[in-house]
Formats: sequence, C-alpha cells, structure tokens
Amino acid sequence: MRGILTRRDFLSAAGVGVTARALPAPSQAQPATSKVRIRKARLGDPIQCPNSSGDLWTATWADDGDLYVASDDTSAFDKACGSNLAISRVTGDIPPDLRGATLNCMKEYGGGSETRRDDGGMWKACGLTCVDGVLYMSVSRHLTCPTEPDGKWEGRWSPFWIQETWDSSIVKSTDHGKTWSAIPQLGHAMFPGRIFSTPFFVHYGKDGQGVKDGADRHVYAISNDGAWNNGNWMILGRVRKDRIGRLDPSDWEFVQGYDDMEQPIWGPRYDAALYVFRAPGRTSMTGIHYIQGLDLYILPQWHYPYLDDAARRFKHTRLEFYQAPVPWGPWTLFHTQDFEPESWYNPSIPGKFVTSDGKLFWLFVAGDFLGAARPAKVFYALWMIPVMLEVESVKD
Repeated sequence: MRGILTRRDFLSAAGVGVTARALPAPSQAQPATSKVRIRKARLGDPIQCPNSSGDLWTATWADDGDLYVASDDTSAFDKACGSNLAISRVTGDIPPDLRGATLNCMKEYGGGSETRRDDGGMWKACGLTCVDGVLYMSVSRHLTCPTEPDGKWEGRWSPFWIQETWDSSIVKSTDHGKTWSAIPQLGHAMFPGRIFSTPFFVHYGKDGQGVKDGADRHVYAISNDGAWNNGNWMILGRVRKDRIGRLDPSDWEFVQGYDDMEQPIWGPRYDAALYVFRAPGRTSMTGIHYIQGLDLYILPQWHYPYLDDAARRFKHTRLEFYQAPVPWGPWTLFHTQDFEPESWYNPSIPGKFVTSDGKLFWLFVAGDFLGAARPAKVFYALWMIPVMLEVESVKD
C-alpha cells in the first residue's frame, strides 16, 4: 500500500543505529517494566531485493552477522539455480541496501516435476534457523495444485486449490550453508504424515540467542496441519538446544495441554498435540518472531481468500498479523491487509532489522507466482516491506 510509510519515514523514526543489533546480550536482558499490546500496523512501500527470483525467503540472523535465507521454486540470486529449494546469504545493514548471493542450489532436492516420484510430491524448504553457529532447515514433501482456471495439471494434484504437505525432516549445515547433512529418504521422515509437516522455527535474537520462555534451553518450532496455503490450525514443538543437532525426532516434545497455571504440558506425540493457533482456511505455513522491545510474539499469517473464484484465486492474498505473550498463545489479531495484484505471501520478520523498541521492523515476502504470464512477473522475488507498529500500555 504505497504512500502510507516510506523508507525515509522509517529511518527518521527509528534511526539506523537503533536496530536490533544494538540490543543487549540475552544474559543482560531485563524483564519488561510495562506491558503493552499492539493496536495496529502500518505497512510502507515494498522494495525488491535485486536479482532475486522465487518464493518463501524465510530468513535467520546467523552468528556471523549476516542473514541466511531459504527460497523455494527458485533461481535464487543472479539466476544461479533452477531448484525446488536453495540457500543464499543476504548482506547489508538495512533495507534496501541489501545484496544476496546464492550459496547452494541444493540440486539433490531436484528442480521441478522430475521429483514427483513414488509419493507424487516435490521437496520444499520450510523453516530456517541458526543455533550456536549451525544452520537448521526443515524440508517436507509438497503436492502442488493446478494453477490454471481449467484445473489442468500433469500428474497428481490437489483438487481443492491447496498445496498439501507431508513428511517433514530437519537437515543441518555446519559451514553456513555451503554443505548440508544427507537428504532425507522418502518414507523415512523425522515427522511422518501431515500434522507437523511445515515446521517453522520461533525466532529470537542473533544466532538463536534468547532467554524468554526458555529460549536459552530450547528451540521451538510451529507447524500447520499439512498445507502450504489455507490450512486450519498449528501445533508447537520444542527440542533442547544441546540435542537439536542429533536430528532425532525422539528428542522433540509438543504441547499436549495446559496445567492449572495455564502452562503447557509437553509430551512426545506430535500426532496428539493440542493446537495453539486456529483459523480454519486462514492458516498457511509461516513462523513466529519474538519482539524483545515489546516482550511480545508476532505471528504473520497469510492466505488466499478467494480460492473459489477462478479469476482471483491466486491473484489476491490477505496478510493477518497476530500477537501473543508466549509462543503457545493465546493469539490476538491486530492487523489485516489485502494485496492485489502483488499477492504477497510467506511473510517473515528478519530479527536483524527490528528496532530496539520493537516498534519498527522489515517484512520479507514473495509475491504473484503466476506473473510469468502477466506484467506482474517482477513480484515473484524477495521483497522487503517496512512495518511500523502502534502500541498501547496494558494495566495489570
């Protein structure tokens, strides 16, 4: 939505020097002295990251100070790939002065229809995080849906205009994305089935640093019920930081319920987990971001509101931003905004660009994946949108 908030407004209000890199180390972080809630958000002018193509663009702020991003259906940066998924590094202090470089085209994960074998699916990346200098990425199988009005599509596809997902696993890189642990074998996923098939990590500070809600001891991840777009609900899992590198599903536990103090009860069965977020038909794959300056979590959700309308099916998206005091909720909607023709989707919040007061950040999004047949082709890339929050105090 042009004209609401420009980059000049963003920088004059925040100042480059007060971005999240100026936050104290987690060991120095103090409890919030006042409780706040977000009243509304204003989104500014979108800016394209040069020479990028693809979608997803989930980002993590690594120990070396750079961002690492996973992209799907992508040529990554400078047309380096033609891949189902790829890993890139993004350098620079603040948008729009960012530059991307492709690190790994992840060729073992294929590049299109040739990977629709055995189970009929394709590999896609989901969440990405950095913990103690190691990158962790979740991957899963996806069954794409037809994108033409007549519904024609080669091979298997979903008839309900939803890209279905199943069988997620986590892989790791100890050299900042250059090489990765072995590709998961089909039929031998860490988390078989649909229930935890789109894990996105809960992001805290640089290199996974944080203390809020046990973030110094655990890595959290959230997943919907088996869909890239327009799912129904999400569950929350966690693994001890000192065990995440084992890539062993038995190390994970999931919210199974709540005790008398409204604290989560954790158990080993993800297929019996209690959902922590529910919005039927409006729950797509995305992650959670802790905003330290506000002592709040933000869940940037998205969906296609007109799937039954062939003319607008994938041309129109709706972003819905939710806030919560803890990663297991309860979640409260504070901003809704529609986009056409850009059709922004897969929103994420790079922690590197969140201001120290938490009121300003940048959103990474992708847009209009059907643009090859229309002038909007440029939207299918990494785009950066400044976001300004209006907050108010909440009395005890």
